[in-house]
Amino acid sequence: MKRRIFWPLFFVLILILTTVSIGLYYYPAREGSNIAPGKTALLHPSTLKCAQKVNLRNWLGESWINYTIKRLHLAQQPDGGFTEIVDTITPTLISTYYFVEALHAVNRTPTNVNQTLVWLHREEASLINPSNLSNDYAYAGQDKFSNLYYLVTTLNTLNSTPRNSDKIIDFVLSTRKKNGAFEYDGVDVTDKAVEMLHALGYNMSGLHDTRDYLLGEFENTTPPKVWDEAGTMKFLLRFNTLTKALGLLQVDYTSLDIYKKDVMFIKVNISKRVDSLLKFNPPLFMVEPLAESLHVTHTMTPSASEEIYKYVVSLKLPDGGFNLFGKDYGEFQGTYYAVKTIVLTDHTPDEDTIRFIENWESPLGGFAFPFQGHGGPVLTYMGVYVAEKIEMPLNRTAIARYLSNALYNRWPYSDDNPGPLYSIYMAYSTLNITLSPLQKDYLRNETARLTELYLRNRTNSLLMDTGWISLLRLDQVTGVRIGRDTKKQLIRKILSQKNPDGTFGPPSNNTMLILYRTENAVLLLYALGYNYTNETTANFILRMEHDGGWGGPDLYNTYRAVSVLAYMGYCPKDVQSLISFIHSLRYRYGGFLLYKGDKGHGSLQDTYYAIRTLELVGAS
Repeated sequence: MKRRIFWPLFFVLILILTTVSIGLYYYPAREGSNIAPGKTALLHPSTLKCAQKVNLRNWLGESWINYTIKRLHLAQQPDGGFTEIVDTITPTLISTYYFVEALHAVNRTPTNVNQTLVWLHREEASLINPSNLSNDYAYAGQDKFSNLYYLVTTLNTLNSTPRNSDKIIDFVLSTRKKNGAFEYDGVDVTDKAVEMLHALGYNMSGLHDTRDYLLGEFENTTPPKVWDEAGTMKFLLRFNTLTKALGLLQVDYTSLDIYKKDVMFIKVNISKRVDSLLKFNPPLFMVEPLAESLHVTHTMTPSASEEIYKYVVSLKLPDGGFNLFGKDYGEFQGTYYAVKTIVLTDHTPDEDTIRFIENWESPLGGFAFPFQGHGGPVLTYMGVYVAEKIEMPLNRTAIARYLSNALYNRWPYSDDNPGPLYSIYMAYSTLNITLSPLQKDYLRNETARLTELYLRNRTNSLLMDTGWISLLRLDQVTGVRIGRDTKKQLIRKILSQKNPDGTFGPPSNNTMLILYRTENAVLLLYALGYNYTNETTANFILRMEHDGGWGGPDLYNTYRAVSVLAYMGYCPKDVQSLISFIHSLRYRYGGFLLYKGDKGHGSLQDTYYAIRTLELVGAS
């Protein structure tokens, strides 16, 4: 989702990479004192008592918390880490089709079927008239025929119909060729066209040429003459596709000699050799036609049923789903074919498979596209922190496994960026997981290496590189010591850039840039152990508050500004407006938006910034 931006491009990068002021444990410095370089620095600001009895859980609301918990569960990746929660709520037609069909196979419907129907009809309007695109799911450049197929068949499964059936029928008929076949973009889609027309209530009796075309195709679909597992599977797939289409056209194909020969082949050569077909680990989309052909031809033996069932359930993944492509996480197609096959063998899918499907149901209607990838160290810490605050149970084993790997490979970040390394440390700390001696040594050695790198190459970017703040905090927690003289030099370098109005850095017409550098300066001074309490600087930051926040206003800049004020012991000038501003950014289906008017679906980063800001002003 592209957002309207209130700052230059490099601030967007900073937003992605930053881990400024993350943490749980605070202890205040004595007012007006300067901590001598070399002594313990203030890692985190003290919690202020600005808010009047704001109970965080009640303020967030049970409904919001439940939605956020669901989305955080979906944001945890197979590797145990967390990614963003934005995409996990956006429904798509293809995922909705497969998940609805899977539920239908076990006689279930979406939990909120009415909302799904509303969403489907909205998507129909987008497909019929692309200028009226709904949501953010753009169909431009995609396979319109397939999307219409998913739409029509899903509505039919849910006992509903499109609102523009005539237009869809006209579109489908426009793809019919002279020989009766239906073709779209060079692909034969006759079977899908027949299924759509049937679902739309079209009178099929006039499709004589299509019937003849399919009969010809059926005559040419014969089993392999020499036993061949792959060829046999392809035959079964085609057999099922054509008999279903002929049945919808009300063709009595069971009386055909070719059909009787095919059934005999299935009975003699397939029902008794299922083990041979499964020995080569066929994908689920080929196992389902095997089960279906045995089922519809009444040639499914008890042993064949059991062999197919055992094969399918052996492919079930820890999340309860199935994957068509051999990956280690569930997805919609593999799960659909698995559920359908299990039902065809007269078994019932396990409840964790049904839960996997239902977990992807979107509160917007429909089902979300299972986005699976790799976690990130910064988002993993934020996910852990938010989860702890909303009392969400965590898979600590999976997260610990991720952190153990991420410590040595901080993808997608550079190894020379201290922020992700500090986030990993904070995630361990939040979960109260003790690092092994080898991990502690590695963390300390990496901190020492980065400290040397920064002192050698990056002292000229003190006010612009937030990595300095994370690095100095890592120095404190790992015991890596910067020399007293070096600390004094860094402090003097920062203070030398202070302006009479309390800001830091060279003159600029960019107010956001001035605010950013000033915030970094204060955060750095405290990370270096210097208790900077300056009324002029505090007043500058206080003056920058407007409409309840800072920046756009937005949560990122608001969080940073409140963090700096908390270090210096100042409450925002209008705490109630601040709380109201943050409350206005709650996304009703979990998470927080970055700013008012944000068209996103609430992100994990913004949720972290919101909760941390509220805690800093005294919410509990």
